[in-house]
Amino acid sequence: MTSGMMTTGAKDFASSTASTSTGSYLIPRQLYGVVEKSVRRKLLLRGLAAKIFGPKDIPGRAFVAPLQVDGNFMDVDPVAEGSVVPLTESTFENITITPVKYGARIAITKEMEEDGIISLADFYAEQAGYQFAVNEESLIVTQLDAASTAASHDVSNSNATLPISDVTEAMQNLEADNYEPSHIIVGVEVLNDLRNLDAFFDASKSGGQNAVSTRMPGSIYGMKVVVSNSVTSTLAYVIDARHAFVGAEKRPLTIERYAEPQYDTGYVVATQRIAYRYWRANATSEITTS
Repeated sequence: MTSGMMTTGAKDFASSTASTSTGSYLIPRQLYGVVEKSVRRKLLLRGLAAKIFGPKDIPGRAFVAPLQVDGNFMDVDPVAEGSVVPLTESTFENITITPVKYGARIAITKEMEEDGIISLADFYAEQAGYQFAVNEESLIVTQLDAASTAASHDVSNSNATLPISDVTEAMQNLEADNYEPSHIIVGVEVLNDLRNLDAFFDASKSGGQNAVSTRMPGSIYGMKVVVSNSVTSTLAYVIDARHAFVGAEKRPLTIERYAEPQYDTGYVVATQRIAYRYWRANATSEITTS
């Protein structure tokens, strides 16, 4: 075997199936040095938060913010000449968000590092970033559901498909409370229903594009369409992203490594302290299909 037959990188010798007559058991096989990752969902919801409050905004264990109660403004009354101007005030409520600590730890033996075809520490660190983002999306969806319930903004029908009237009713729920629907977050079954609505063959309702030439209209009645597999496939949420939900992040995602020599093992530890909460309940309306 000449030196030209050798390859660099990780190798595996196919001796179990090699033919002794050809000597092919001596020829190393080149292993692909990158793990092909599983298909991942698109993670978009954090970007819709009205605000993410960071560590500097949370000096203690919890984040507390005073919010003026919706519709509770100062009174403006007629005042007779020479009369005392009446006192007026607004009503406030405190919103408390307590970040929760989340974590994951992965053990990597010295042998795994020595014999592996990739850097497992780097791989798991990157994997942690994705999985923690998935967890954040789950927290956000829980708050969207809670907001809609608190505001009694649930829209549902007994049909197997989504009628356009459900979309407009959800928009009306927000508009009646002075909010402006900015986004509609949909699961994949609702997305399919939207694709099949005749209304979206009208370019004026599809963001100025022909719905047939794209996978999905860019907007519906001015609302941006956000498709998320973090949302139950038969659900949709109409929100005013300026007021729908916020996050409190006491500790951003942190990746640390340490070793335990007595076990000949290293560890990758990922932690984060975060919580989400709906900001204004009336800024969200949930649509449920069957």
